[in-house]
Amino acid sequence: MNTTENTYRDRFTELEMSLPGFASLPLRHLRQEGMQRFIDNGFPTQRLENWKYTSVKTISQRAYQVHDHGCPGLDPSDLLPYLIAPVGVYRLVFVNGWFSRTLSDLHDFPEGVRVQSMAKVVDATPRTVEPYLENHQPGADQGFTHLNEALWSDGAFVLLSPGIRLDKPLHLLFLTTSSEKLKMTLPRNLIVAGAGSHAWMVESFVTLGHAAHCTNSHSTIILHDQAHVHHLLFLGENHSAQHVGTVETRLMGSSRLDSRLFSFGGERTRQEIHVHLAGEQAQCSLDGLFVGNENQHMDFHTSIHHMHANTRSQQLYKGILDGHAHGVFNGIITVLPHVLHTQSNQLSSNLLLSDTAEIDTKPQLEINSAAVQCSHGATVGSLDPEALFYLQSRGLDASTARSLLIQGFAAELLQRITSIPVQAWIERQFNKGDNHHES
Repeated sequence: MNTTENTYRDRFTELEMSLPGFASLPLRHLRQEGMQRFIDNGFPTQRLENWKYTSVKTISQRAYQVHDHGCPGLDPSDLLPYLIAPVGVYRLVFVNGWFSRTLSDLHDFPEGVRVQSMAKVVDATPRTVEPYLENHQPGADQGFTHLNEALWSDGAFVLLSPGIRLDKPLHLLFLTTSSEKLKMTLPRNLIVAGAGSHAWMVESFVTLGHAAHCTNSHSTIILHDQAHVHHLLFLGENHSAQHVGTVETRLMGSSRLDSRLFSFGGERTRQEIHVHLAGEQAQCSLDGLFVGNENQHMDFHTSIHHMHANTRSQQLYKGILDGHAHGVFNGIITVLPHVLHTQSNQLSSNLLLSDTAEIDTKPQLEINSAAVQCSHGATVGSLDPEALFYLQSRGLDASTARSLLIQGFAAELLQRITSIPVQAWIERQFNKGDNHHES
């Protein structure tokens, strides 16, 4: 264990009695086990297969401050550049890792919907969350997850009663402000969708200012029978930010998860999404679009586990990389033994806009059963010179022609967003600044 890891251990010892949920013995034990696993394994290194393309030295060799309560006075108008829409959207806002009631908009929820600060829930009614906050299996590649388990500060708790349909998207906005302190935020979110419920949910991570910081986030999503959740993850922090995140999901019978990831920010980004199809007729779709420029590094790992017969999954991740950007995609689909009649397909498609941009892509299948339909593939290419020539022959300048082809490459994923306000918001983020359209 290096000096930086010792710092987190000492900070945990100092904070333990004041951490949310300390009065709950099960939650206290989960935190202690998380810290012990972090001490045993430390931060992951490139010697590990799942991290061989991504160095975390920019995190592991810096002494980030955690649980910094410093929260500048923000006005609701300060949030306008980061909102899906000023009205017509439920909103839960966290500033520097802590829930802000004054900046949130939690009015008019239908009866049977509970949306709160996770810290408040585990202090007031810990038994509500205890069944869902399980420790993950220890592993040398799970250091960030273990650190989050030990030191998480706050996050969103969302509980939908059976049959509930949210009529508006729910936006979980995580905002980090600039500061002289080098800080790490550790959000912990829990979303439980009751049987037959339906909702659109957005998690977005952004920065107010240009200072360096680190986000280490973890979300757990549980879908009961016939629940349907659209979950969109937007990573839009500044180009000095480090972001490591994990989303863990479990789907019961006939439930459906539509996962959409859009990553346009961050100096170094690592996001994992894990799906367990644990009930018959459960299905998921995982889409992702990442856009990198300059020296950005973006690493995405997904896993889909078909644990029950008659489950379906589909996955499409696209990367657009310019400058010296480096992208990584590693997706694995696993079908357990004796699990029959599953269907799954996976595609990684990537567009390199410069000779210095790089992509490492590795779609994988682990099929341990017969009577399944599974496929996977990957493509890497550049803009079609004939298409560029055709558009220019029609009177478009080179920059406009290039931009149109890039937008066409991304359009398939943008158009799959079924919420009109969310789709319009993501399209604005994609087009903002046109930084990824210029060579």
